[in-house]
Amino acid sequence: MNGRIALLDRALVFLLGALAVLGGLWTVGLFFNWPLAQSLADNIHFAAWRSAPDQGWFNAVLSLIMVASAAFGIWLIAVNVRRYRISRVYSPSSSTAGDIEINLATLASAVARQLEEDSRIDSVDHVVARSFGHNIMTLTLWAEPTVALPDLCSHLRETERDLRAALPGIDVTTRYRVHLRPPR
Repeated sequence: MNGRIALLDRALVFLLGALAVLGGLWTVGLFFNWPLAQSLADNIHFAAWRSAPDQGWFNAVLSLIMVASAAFGIWLIAVNVRRYRISRVYSPSSSTAGDIEINLATLASAVARQLEEDSRIDSVDHVVARSFGHNIMTLTLWAEPTVALPDLCSHLRETERDLRAALPGIDVTTRYRVHLRPPR
């Protein structure tokens, strides 16, 4: 996720939350006969609202609102679900003689295969994505619940050292997620 989408999400949640709070306050105010809430209710022209479905423009406006809301909702879901995958990054060792490109997805796949060779690990999934301006390599390990976690963590630290040696100066955050399978 990037910062603009997170800002949009927060603004929408704030706006909808504020509307819900105001609606709740208005309802409570009507229950307790607060003058402001009563004056707001008195200003609603109920006859106009009741006659709106009989107007010629009502169905067109309702259809337009429905289509616009559906399009906005689909767009909002798409930008929030979308993964910002990356593949190639440039090494700081690049020079005017040429660029050194490293495919992080291929490297993550190789690290996953190397980790899967360990008998303590059943399988490894990998994802390389960009989140909030940072390259993140996530390796999800699946292991049996009887695995010795200190030994596994030691193996992961060694893997991290090897990875850092292979990527000198490349800004990538590595996440190791260890999932223990349910006992059989």
